[in-house]
Amino acid sequence: MDTVTAQKWLIGIFSTLLIIVLTIVAGVEMKKTRSDKPHIEVDAKSKQCITCHEKQNIAVKQIDAWKESQHAVMGIGCTECHTAQEDDFDAFHCPQSDVLVARHPTPKDCKECHEQEVTEFTNSKHAHQFWLFANADRAIFENPISTRHGCEQCHQIGNIWPDGSVGECDVCHAKHSFSMEVARQPETCGECHMGPDHPHIEIYNESKHGNIFKAKGHEWDMNYNTTENETIPIEAPVCVTCHMDGNELQPMTHDVSARLAFESQAPWSFRTVWDEENSGTWEVKRDRMETICASCHAPDFYETYLLTADLVNLQYNEIRRQFVYWTKKLTANGTIDQIEAAGKKLSNVVLNGWDETPEELMYYAWHHEGRRFRHGAVMMGADFTQWHGIWELQEDLMEVYKWAAEHGDAEAKRWVNSNHPSKFVPYKLYDIPGNSWGIPAFTNTTPFVYKTYSDYWERIYANVETAYKNGLLSKKQWDHWLKRYENRDHYLGTKYTKDVKEVIDFYKQRNAKDKEAFTKQAVKLKLPGKSFYKK
Repeated sequence: MDTVTAQKWLIGIFSTLLIIVLTIVAGVEMKKTRSDKPHIEVDAKSKQCITCHEKQNIAVKQIDAWKESQHAVMGIGCTECHTAQEDDFDAFHCPQSDVLVARHPTPKDCKECHEQEVTEFTNSKHAHQFWLFANADRAIFENPISTRHGCEQCHQIGNIWPDGSVGECDVCHAKHSFSMEVARQPETCGECHMGPDHPHIEIYNESKHGNIFKAKGHEWDMNYNTTENETIPIEAPVCVTCHMDGNELQPMTHDVSARLAFESQAPWSFRTVWDEENSGTWEVKRDRMETICASCHAPDFYETYLLTADLVNLQYNEIRRQFVYWTKKLTANGTIDQIEAAGKKLSNVVLNGWDETPEELMYYAWHHEGRRFRHGAVMMGADFTQWHGIWELQEDLMEVYKWAAEHGDAEAKRWVNSNHPSKFVPYKLYDIPGNSWGIPAFTNTTPFVYKTYSDYWERIYANVETAYKNGLLSKKQWDHWLKRYENRDHYLGTKYTKDVKEVIDFYKQRNAKDKEAFTKQAVKLKLPGKSFYKK
């Protein structure tokens, strides 16, 4: 056999083998595809519902979603969730049959199978009845129709149903798939947790956590289960990872309050006492959160990060104290009037109000800027802590001072006429030496208070110690803060400035060249053409 003939035989053999292999692979994949389609068996009444809906073309997509659900796989059809008694608040007869149907399955229905999940949810802040508070933003300032698809759409998650159950499971678990994958998407939480007053989805998207999710999340299987104390299987957390999912040491929970140590959405920051008798103290809740953080981070990082965020919450209170002081003072002396109707004062000056500028500014300083300041600090949203947070919070406070001065208050006038930079810090301060990210060897933006007040850190020490003694910081946090305080030259990097002088000088030279360029090209550039307008 010559060489050419041998090559033809080899090519033929390999081609035949390749076809056989591809045929086998295709068969396996087809078989797998067929086996992935769940075999669904439900009772006769549910079949009747499905057949009728499909025939009448009513909510067919919901049926398609149900067919892909674990409910369908387990034989749970329509009747298990939609059964009703004659006197039920949502009972109605289906127009196409004599079947009595429950229009609104409630957590009471879900609890028949998901008792633990419903019990945990009922104890959570998600189930908290915001309707208990007739705050003026909803009761006075907004017209009723605007709340129907506004606040009510999100706060329905805490609805009290006529059957006594609380909440709405399909706010997170979409009808009728009840998909864990959908519930785990950050955008699901972002349906409500967004916007100027609680921009959690925006903060998450800014954070490193959100950045990794955007880059790699499409590759992750989000339909996992951590109920058996398993390792978190995704590379970076989504919302439910921190607030609900479990890991090797922490069980999964539907109580989103179980790991929250601060009430940072309220007009004042305070350590949570929500369901303390069952969920434990705020220290216990913080330990739970840190156990989740430990899945990805070293203790020194997350302990420093969370301690700093806690100090931000406490710092907010001192700024808030100024707003309360001024609005109370200006109300007491008659400069601010309160809204009244039927002999009642409807605008609580300590919380809110819109009819006069200081009240409006105090509301925003809590409900918008103050929340962004605190939540950004907790959730790694630097820009929300800074420009959308403290910067706008400071502006609000300065406007109150100016308004009071314009309306004749002597104390406010003295503030306006002061040229000392300390005027912008009319409240007590908290601080911590350094940050979570590393040791800076040089900074040219040292706050003026460091330079101006030789007893700066002694003042800070006294404030942080008082917070600890009043139970606002744990013993572990106090010890952690003390360690940094006693070694503040290290954590602030001030002891290393001489060691990096050569590097500093190099960048100073580059900066001088930049300064020369913008001075020549912009500041001192004069155009020869005449102006088109003269005063």
